[in-house]
Amino acid sequence: MFKYLIFLITLFYSLELIACDCECNGDCSFSKSSTGGFVALVKIIEYSKYSEYKFNGEIKKMPLAMKAEIIKKYKGEESREIIQIWGDNGALCRPYTDYFKIGKHYLIAPNKIWGNSKNGKINDYSFSSCFTDFLDVDLEKKMVYGEYAPNMNEIPLNEIEEDLKK
Repeated sequence: MFKYLIFLITLFYSLELIACDCECNGDCSFSKSSTGGFVALVKIIEYSKYSEYKFNGEIKKMPLAMKAEIIKKYKGEESREIIQIWGDNGALCRPYTDYFKIGKHYLIAPNKIWGNSKNGKINDYSFSSCFTDFLDVDLEKKMVYGEYAPNMNEIPLNEIEEDLKK
């Protein structure tokens, strides 16, 4: 019994070490996180960097980064047509890249990466799990889904475009 108690205490302590320490308090919605920097409508075109791991004797790949084509830029200085966005490796407080589906559209307000590391390259981008800096977009319906503002999780794309012009 004592061994199980020690194991549980160790497990909870180790989980606490890798938990995200978010800086956003209050309104963490897209309408707040998109007030500065780069904001665009993008289409995911490919996963571009992978981490390999072994599972049940097989080598598996987990996408760590993705390429996104800029469909429409609303704010910011970005001039490239295709950007790279880095996801989580399991300890970065970022959303996992495999959430984003190839061929799907997203409204993004990502963070620029300012230095090279194995988790991102200078002038690439990343998202944070601490606030809403991307939303799902259905171009056929011209609707946007996700936390655009508090208690507003579904909004027409043209309304967001009007807000972004302000």
